[in-house]
Amino acid sequence: MDEDAWERQAKNLIRAELMRRGLSQERLVEHLSTLGIEETVPNLRKKLSRGRFTAVFFLQLMAAMRVEWLQLPGPPGTPSGDEAAGEFGGQALARSKRVREGGEGPP
Repeated sequence: MDEDAWERQAKNLIRAELMRRGLSQERLVEHLSTLGIEETVPNLRKKLSRGRFTAVFFLQLMAAMRVEWLQLPGPPGTPSGDEAAGEFGGQALARSKRVREGGEGPP
C-alpha cells in the first residue's frame, strides 16, 4: 500500500482532533508541556507536515488533547480511508458523524 497515504491519514487524524477542540498548534504545545513533554511549535509543525512520528508521540498528542475515544477510518484504498488521506482529510474527519464526541476539551 501507499505509505504516503498512511502518513497523510495520520496527520489528518491529529488535525481533525485539533479542529474539533478549537485548538491551535501553539496551544497543543502548551498542553504537551503540562504532561512533561517538551516540544516546540516549529518541531510540531514539521512532524505534522511530514506525517511521520512515533506511535508514542501520537498517543502523547491524543492525551494532551484529552481524546478518550477515536474511531479510525478505513485503510487507504477504501472510500473512508481515501477521504481521510485526502488533501482535506482533516476537515472531513472533523465533520464526520462516525466519530463520537467524547470527554471535555483540554484545560
